[in-house]
Amino acid sequence: MKKNKGFFISGTDTDVGKTIVSAVMVNKLDAFYWKPIQCGVDKLGFSDSDKIHNLLNLKKDRVFPERYFFKQAISPNLAAKKSGVRVSLDSLKFNFSKIRKPLIVEGAGGLLVPINNKHFVVDIIKVIGLPVILVARTSLGTINHTLLSLEALITRKQKVFGIIFVGKKNNIVLKTINDFSKKIDKQINILGRIPIYKKVNLKNIKKASNLIKI
Repeated sequence: MKKNKGFFISGTDTDVGKTIVSAVMVNKLDAFYWKPIQCGVDKLGFSDSDKIHNLLNLKKDRVFPERYFFKQAISPNLAAKKSGVRVSLDSLKFNFSKIRKPLIVEGAGGLLVPINNKHFVVDIIKVIGLPVILVARTSLGTINHTLLSLEALITRKQKVFGIIFVGKKNNIVLKTINDFSKKIDKQINILGRIPIYKKVNLKNIKKASNLIKI
C-alpha cells in the first residue's frame, strides 16, 4: 500500500457500525470519504454519505458521490434488479491521482453480499486496491462472524490491516478473536474498540478517534 492511500471499511454484517468507523477514520486521517454503493436511507432520508458530511462538517468535495444509489434497503444485486440497473465492477475503480489525502471507502453490508449476478462486495475491495479494516461487534455471535470474514478475505488474498470492534467491553471475546485470527493470518491486529454512544456527534467521534491505533 502506498503511504496514506487509505482503507476499505467492511463489516461482519449489516448495521455493525461501518459508518461510525468510517467517520472516525475520516476524522483521524483527515481523509476523503466514498460509499460506492448505497442501498436505502435512514428515517430522516439521509444516506451514509450525508451522515458523514453532516457529522464531520466536511466540505462537499471531501465526500465523493455514490456510483450507485438505490432507494431499497436490500442487497445491491436485488436493489439494482428492481431499478433495472446492473452494477458493473469496472465502474467502481477509483483514480487515486486526483486526491492528495487518504481515502476511506465504505462497503455495503458484509463481504459476501452480492452486487450483481457474479460479484460480491469483496470483489470491489480487489478492484479499488485498499487494505481492509474489518468492523465487528463485541456481542454474541461475533467470534464466528469475524473469523469467517477474515478467512474470506485471506482466502481471496485481500490485505487485512486490522479489526475495529464496536460495542460494550468484552475482553474475553476480543482475546479469543485475536488469538484465533492469528491462525488465519499472523499479520491481523486489533486496532481498538469503540463504545456505543447514546449520541453520535463530532465530540464523540473525536473521542473514538483516540481509541484507535493506526
